[in-house]
Amino acid sequence: MSEVATKTGPEGAGTERTTSAIVARNLGKAYDLYDKPSHRLWDLLLPGTRRAREFWAVRNVYLDVPQGATVGIIGENGAGKSTLLRLLNGITKPTTGDVHVNGRMTSLLELGAGFHPEFSGRENIYLNCSILGMSEAEVDERFESIVEFSELGDFIDRPVKTYSSGMYVRLGFSVASSVDPDIFLIDEALSVGDEHFRGKCINRLNEFREQGRTIVFVSHDMGAVKSMCQYVVLMDRGEVLEQGTAEEVADEYLKRAHARGNERLSALNRDTGEYPRWGTGEMEVLDVRMFDGNGEEGHVFSSGAPFRIVLRYLAHEACRQPVFGVGIYRSDGTYINGSNHHWREHPIELGEVGAGEEGEVEMRFDAMPVLEGRYYVTTFLYDHSKPAPTAIDHREHAVTFEVIDPRHHQHGLLYLPTVWSVRRSLPGGEARERESPS
Repeated sequence: MSEVATKTGPEGAGTERTTSAIVARNLGKAYDLYDKPSHRLWDLLLPGTRRAREFWAVRNVYLDVPQGATVGIIGENGAGKSTLLRLLNGITKPTTGDVHVNGRMTSLLELGAGFHPEFSGRENIYLNCSILGMSEAEVDERFESIVEFSELGDFIDRPVKTYSSGMYVRLGFSVASSVDPDIFLIDEALSVGDEHFRGKCINRLNEFREQGRTIVFVSHDMGAVKSMCQYVVLMDRGEVLEQGTAEEVADEYLKRAHARGNERLSALNRDTGEYPRWGTGEMEVLDVRMFDGNGEEGHVFSSGAPFRIVLRYLAHEACRQPVFGVGIYRSDGTYINGSNHHWREHPIELGEVGAGEEGEVEMRFDAMPVLEGRYYVTTFLYDHSKPAPTAIDHREHAVTFEVIDPRHHQHGLLYLPTVWSVRRSLPGGEARERESPS
């Protein structure tokens, strides 16, 4: 990013520009990790021997955020995103480097941070606003608007220790956004709130952007990152891995999420023996594999993208009329869909299968029909030559897979291809029509 300039070397460590909201040079934070609590005491009493292991949560970060920019920080859990925000905010003291901030900064970091649990919401508003530099008269002037935005109603006079996590977020965001900050740091706090309040927060952040305020936020919501951020920083294991426009870096993050998800789920799918499997055994499903639209085998797919499921089988004995089927379930057991090659407008009849026969059965989807989440496949191999189909090889939870939805254009459980159109009749008789196919 030429303007944002998240750099990974000392060449970015020149004098900060007057147009910079945040400048960080060679920023790093290390923690001492001990195998036992007693080792910490030994290090204090016997300083000659060091028993701690050094762990760098953030390392070698050079950051230059222009005033008025909206910057997203993304990465997997444990990448160092939250630690970086705490360093920028001054909550955590860096081990190396320094941070320069131009303007009033406020933040919404850990849930409930800065609130006294025994104080009421009202008392915490005055406490937090005073800490953020507001006078009592300023708080009095803005108090009603803070409470109105939070929608806490009568709960504002109850101790915050009785609040739910969503109520904490409502109060925290309302207070933090009320102080007219020049720089606003947010750490995934909005993921806790309900959809209605989250929409209000997004609108407030958009107002900040239009007013030329600087926003830095951590999120796993790639839809929000792409729509709100001019620049994105991708972190991994405490260091800046990638930087650039929102589209470029978010796509790189999704590629890495695909790769790591496939690696993790491959290990999980190698141990499926804990799930039930039953049948008469004349035929056996040897393996179940999943492929994306490019023909690459994996376990992480995107909503709306093509994919296919392939079952490889072997007949140990002759079987008169076997039928293969596939059931797709959400991780909580919700049955989403079941299909086989027999119950169709144009069924595929296998007839009799002889002993020793091998083959593959494929079910192909033009578009992944579910939205983001974890799912699993159960396979059915049943003998339909009998009045009641009988299990030959029924495999519960045969393979687990994940779906990611980088666009976040739809909500709920299913991805439904839709066409939207809008027809307008304007004053003066002019008619306009627009259509969006996807």
